[in-house]
Amino acid sequence: MKTEIYYFTGTGNSLVVARDIAGQIEGELIAISSVIAKETIQTDAKGIGIVFPVYMWGIPLIVKRFVKKISNLQDQYIFAIATYGGMPGATINMLGKVIAKCGGKLAAGFTVHMPGNYTPMYGAIAEEKQQRMFGDWHQKANTIAEYIRSNRQGVKENGNMLTNIFSSIIYQLAAPHIPKTDKRFRADEKCSRCGICQKVCPVNNIEMIDGKPAWKGHCEQCLACLQWCPEQAIQYGKNTTGRKRYHHPEVKISDLIK
Repeated sequence: MKTEIYYFTGTGNSLVVARDIAGQIEGELIAISSVIAKETIQTDAKGIGIVFPVYMWGIPLIVKRFVKKISNLQDQYIFAIATYGGMPGATINMLGKVIAKCGGKLAAGFTVHMPGNYTPMYGAIAEEKQQRMFGDWHQKANTIAEYIRSNRQGVKENGNMLTNIFSSIIYQLAAPHIPKTDKRFRADEKCSRCGICQKVCPVNNIEMIDGKPAWKGHCEQCLACLQWCPEQAIQYGKNTTGRKRYHHPEVKISDLIK
């Protein structure tokens, strides 16, 4: 079965997950950012995987837009994998509803605990804890890959009922405001004007003005600009200065800007 695995990533967690699964099931790896500008997305694949991080206990807005552009969802075996740092909330159920409204069916949905990257609230966790999470993922990857290869259906991994209700409310209130949250980004005096922040932004939301980054108001809150800045010069609000950054150690900047 020809399978295409579409991924969205900011700091590499979801890219690694998508890449590992693609390797096990011989799937084709495609960045959502590389196709999102199309008016419609057509595919002859019989299997579609969607891999993405949990944002505000829900689906990144770019992933919603992507799903709505696929022209023939009713014809595919669809699976999803959501990476999360805190808790997954009802993200898989949310995605299932979006897919259903577009005429498709989410056959299986998995969640994977990865190191969190929301620097406005916390710094990177210790590398020892990161490695434990990576080890857990490698074990779970085998189970997920076998499930997909068998075209099985039914599993839908979410949080518990209470956190699902709470997270759904928070997401509904917060998600519409995500694009404009980039008003809180800034480059401090350490900025070397290298332009990496512009290059790694998956939605071309950054332009360089007089050598320094300016955000254009259609942010996805992936924090790629902040996490990949080699000088740690990108700040968000008042609390990110000095906090340890994070990106997956198996991902390079070149993986994001091909």
